[in-house]
Amino acid sequence: MEIGNVKVEIFGHTYTIKGDAPSDYIYQLSEFVDQKMNEVNDNISSKSSVQVAILAALNIADEYFQLKNLDKGMDKALENKTRALISMLDDGIIGDVFSDNPDNL
Repeated sequence: MEIGNVKVEIFGHTYTIKGDAPSDYIYQLSEFVDQKMNEVNDNISSKSSVQVAILAALNIADEYFQLKNLDKGMDKALENKTRALISMLDDGIIGDVFSDNPDNL
């Protein structure tokens, strides 16, 4: 995994990307962006590179926000389940799972 300048091709154009990330990671990102731009290009009548890039960026941002919101929802669900378990422990509904008594497991 080389770190430094990496030449990539996105939507028919070659770019030199300079960064601290491993080259494999930069290639993976560029392939993802290239794929998104080609998907957009295949589905619109206007073939302006700028329009394709903007629409691809919006699609990527949409995916990012959906995943971010999903992650927040999962965090909230985990927090709610944890609170419910703590409440059950406090109310004596479930035994002390941390004691050394095997009858409580």
